[in-house]
Amino acid sequence: MKNYFLKLYIYLTLIISLFLQIILTKSSNSNLHISWLLLILIYWLLKYPYIINIITSFFIGLSIDLFTNSILGVHSLLLSILTYFLLSNYKLIIKFNIIYKILFITCILYIFNIIIYSVNNIEFTYQNLFSRSILNSFIWVIIYFLSKKIYCIFKYFFKK
Repeated sequence: MKNYFLKLYIYLTLIISLFLQIILTKSSNSNLHISWLLLILIYWLLKYPYIINIITSFFIGLSIDLFTNSILGVHSLLLSILTYFLLSNYKLIIKFNIIYKILFITCILYIFNIIIYSVNNIEFTYQNLFSRSILNSFIWVIIYFLSKKIYCIFKYFFKK
């Protein structure tokens, strides 16, 4: 029996993170920009790789492109490539301890931000993007541990 509540919960968190990213992108400064949708997507890809696929990531990236001031298709292409990479190397990545996962996610976010900023012709410094990537990876750790706590509380609903 498929767990529809789990799928609903995953897509609901993705929609909430999309709204957070859209709202906070327009109102916050660029130094403390948090990529909510990317962090949540990476978490769900590592937690339940069989629920989110490349097509879902493509449409999530397309919605980011539509609601923000970026070239259409850049986020969708990068999120599709990221999803393919994470799903194809899932067995290796899941064996990492939390420190290696933080470093891995920092590298992913850094490369992702460099590509986005280069394609959209936005001025940036590499130090600024690296500090933003480190901040986002620590927020991913907070998401990781909070979701474990939520899972322990509501584990009856998340049964497979």
